[in-house]
Amino acid sequence: MKTNKMTTVMTIAFAAAMALGLSSCSERMETPATPGAPALLPVVRAQLAAFEGGGQALEGENTLTDLRACLFVDGTLAKVYTLPVTPDAGRGVQLERHAGTLYVVANTEGLLDLDALQQGSLSESDWKKMAVTTAGKAPANFFSGSISLDGLENTQTELPVTLRRGVARFDLQIRTAGKASVSSIMLKNAAQSAYLFPVEGDLSPEAVSRQDVAATISEPLTQDTPAVLYAYEQENDNLTVEIVAEIDGQVKTLTKQLGMALERNKIYTLTVRKDVIDVSLDLSFDEWEPGGDTELMPARR
Repeated sequence: MKTNKMTTVMTIAFAAAMALGLSSCSERMETPATPGAPALLPVVRAQLAAFEGGGQALEGENTLTDLRACLFVDGTLAKVYTLPVTPDAGRGVQLERHAGTLYVVANTEGLLDLDALQQGSLSESDWKKMAVTTAGKAPANFFSGSISLDGLENTQTELPVTLRRGVARFDLQIRTAGKASVSSIMLKNAAQSAYLFPVEGDLSPEAVSRQDVAATISEPLTQDTPAVLYAYEQENDNLTVEIVAEIDGQVKTLTKQLGMALERNKIYTLTVRKDVIDVSLDLSFDEWEPGGDTELMPARR
């Protein structure tokens, strides 16, 4: 009988222990520790529109010295960012939410004081009409682009913004049967400033100053040469190209009025020809974009 009583007591004790253990496990399963899910924040990354057609980027044309971004929310400048220029860093900026419009500019150091602009009350409409000016100097090789964040889904976290050059490029072609060399190329009445971002229906800032711009030619050019001259995007206000060439021993000055405005991110080709009557100067253009994307090259320090 003692054995039966002892067995009964042990059985009851074991059952109680099991019940207590199951109760404890049940309580832990009902209140698990659930960490909060991280918010999906948008990251905007800069990329450069590539050439289309026969034009190719030259060494230095994709070089970046600085990369900044301005976020406008509800028409007012909210924040200024500094982006890395090295490929390893991704050339991106993380934003707090999908709101506003982000404007990205490159190679504008010394041309724009974005930190000072942030201290004021710059409106988005005034920002979109800001101009880059380099009077008396070669045009600045700046880039710009923008992306609207309003209306984008929160799941869209990788957002590319394409940057376009603010200048046009002139290439030289020589198409003559005999010997020919070019010693001088000049763009007359060229604009000395350009809008930072394209302005619809308006290619040149109001009251833009103009002057003649000459290509830097150390030795006469005897073959096709890319990038002999750069110019800002601009309205055609009596734009004229003048080339001094020696063809078969005769020096000639060739002039031609441009029949079009100059647009940013485009290649214009100057072609010197000779036929049985005269020497002429032809002009055509190829676009640098659209196309694939090419890497932006950081400046070497």
